[in-house]
Amino acid sequence: MFKKFAFNCLRNLNAAFGMVSLTAIALGTVATFSGLGLLCLAKGGFPIIEKERSEQIAYIGTGAIVLGFTGIIFASLGGASLGGAFLSVVEESEETNSSREIAKIADTKPLVLTKAENSEKSDFLPSIYTYTVMIFERNSDSKCLVICRFEEEPYRKFVLYEELRSHQIDDLAVIYDETDPDRLIGQTFSSYKPLPCEALEEHLDIHRRYINAVNSEEFSSCYLQVCAGCKLLHGANNIVCGIHPHGWVENGCCPDKQWDERKALFPFEDDAVVENLNREISSNQANIYKFYGNLILWDEYANRRFSFSYSGILLKHSDRLLELGMEAKLLSYIQYFRTRNVVVFDYVASGRVLEFAKELKGIAQIEVDGDEISIFFDIYAPCHRFRRDGVSLHPYSTFVPQELRYNYNLVSYVNYLKSKKSGVLR
Repeated sequence: MFKKFAFNCLRNLNAAFGMVSLTAIALGTVATFSGLGLLCLAKGGFPIIEKERSEQIAYIGTGAIVLGFTGIIFASLGGASLGGAFLSVVEESEETNSSREIAKIADTKPLVLTKAENSEKSDFLPSIYTYTVMIFERNSDSKCLVICRFEEEPYRKFVLYEELRSHQIDDLAVIYDETDPDRLIGQTFSSYKPLPCEALEEHLDIHRRYINAVNSEEFSSCYLQVCAGCKLLHGANNIVCGIHPHGWVENGCCPDKQWDERKALFPFEDDAVVENLNREISSNQANIYKFYGNLILWDEYANRRFSFSYSGILLKHSDRLLELGMEAKLLSYIQYFRTRNVVVFDYVASGRVLEFAKELKGIAQIEVDGDEISIFFDIYAPCHRFRRDGVSLHPYSTFVPQELRYNYNLVSYVNYLKSKKSGVLR
């Protein structure tokens, strides 16, 4: 294919060269006859332009004709030899290009859907697997919910999936307290089972007493939610369990909950573990939430969020605290928020905003409106807004410079503008 492309390029190049040569011959002919005609008129006593000028036009026309014929000769004779030489180089390099193409294909990671029944267990897969409810579209008119597990190999990603039946969807809706099946999409659970069908069957069996208790309508579902998966749940004859006959009516997790032994949990997946972590950091304006298979650590003071897996690994797309390092894990962030001391500094009352305005003169404008500090260039440009303490009101705006995505506040943005005075702002 590349050979054909190169040949076509060379052919087009020769054709263009030939056309230019023909054009030069045509223009040269016109110039030569025009110059000679003007020269004859001048000798006959009817000078239109100077005699020397007529001679120059004739000479230029003659030169153009000569160059045009020379170009045609080279285009016709040299094109073949150049083409052969060029195509030989292409042939010689095609083996190298083909090997590069193979390497390029190997670097891609296509998504492969694999039916669970045909999958084999591997000793290299992790001991705990995460399963997610997703929607699978066979075509525009056929959709279904599936339970699937993603795995990543060196050169591809693949999905093991199992289609959900109607009664399974109903049971999952009870477990996740959802009335709309579409809201099950994105819900996750963990299992030691490597196949989706086995994992789903076990997951529903672990929660069977809870499902039956909710469906019996003998109990208020809000009293039972903390009991899901607990092996002490009785769930019959109006008795929740032997320790708490009427259920756990207080806020938070039940201290007596005992998970079914079959239940697989990542280190930070259990609600009780998350609750204990929140006790350590909530007083410093930070909290952790479980959200569709991930943990969100929300810094309420700085209006920033950090995403972790249930294993405590900071996710690639997450915001991060540079002072903790790029590879810091959840416990490092917990320690940071547990011990941090928030010192509020008012940049308006201290006069620092006036200093910033002088430093940004000719670069940007800075204004104060109540509790907001705004920096902008003109009425059509994006406006960057900060609180009086320098914290950004919109830390994840698309207008935030990429250089500041992990360190965006009033001071860092002012310093950024001063360092980019030329060409970056307008």
